[in-house]
Amino acid sequence: MKQLFTLTLVFLLNFSAVHYLVGQNVDEIIDTYLETIGGVEKLATVKSMEMKGKTNSFGMDFPLTIVSSAPNKMKIVIEFQGKEITQMAFDGETAWTTNFMTMEAEKMDSEQTKVFKETADFPDAFLNYKDKGYVATLEGEEEIEGVPCYKVKLNKGKITLDGKEETMQSVYYFDKESYVPIMTEEFSLIGEMKGKTSQSFFSDYDEVDGLIFPFTMSQKVDGQTMMEGTFETIEINKDVETNAFTFPEK
Repeated sequence: MKQLFTLTLVFLLNFSAVHYLVGQNVDEIIDTYLETIGGVEKLATVKSMEMKGKTNSFGMDFPLTIVSSAPNKMKIVIEFQGKEITQMAFDGETAWTTNFMTMEAEKMDSEQTKVFKETADFPDAFLNYKDKGYVATLEGEEEIEGVPCYKVKLNKGKITLDGKEETMQSVYYFDKESYVPIMTEEFSLIGEMKGKTSQSFFSDYDEVDGLIFPFTMSQKVDGQTMMEGTFETIEINKDVETNAFTFPEK
């Protein structure tokens, strides 16, 4: 269970003239992606989202609920042995989780909280990404499970953790035909996964209120599938209680 929680925490560069061409291409890829999933204007109207389904990890199924709210609040809850367990919650300032041993809510350390503050991107990392100071670079093309993809690296800048400067970045693999990501690579900067790369896979895209979402996701580490999730419902702009993400003080 601790490893499942750790997994939940766990999403530049060429020459002059060539760089200009690559810059054009990466902009076209991102623009087409945003248009494909519903468009910038539609994405900007998303203020909250609730995703319900189930996740399978280590041979066990758990009911799963993910609630997100603007600007960058999120809560991931699973049901285990009849109890609701908050795997991760972030209210914009405080990150917390449920301790699986004591079943009590506890705050994450300052380094984990800092990562959440710096990397949260609701509803989409590529929405107005240049305004955030991010840099996207086309790293070429690559096949992912037989599907030709554009490989795009998104650099979110630097963060200092444990006195060391780290780069916050993710790699997206966009299907060359559909322009939706079928895999992302995340580079963990904290916790037991620190220094490791995990791959998240996305499939079964479908439309919800004019936007396109993947309804099936899975995560691998070192080639081993660690988690699979399937969503039954995704609701946009559903009313969310103001204290839904707040750490429950005793």
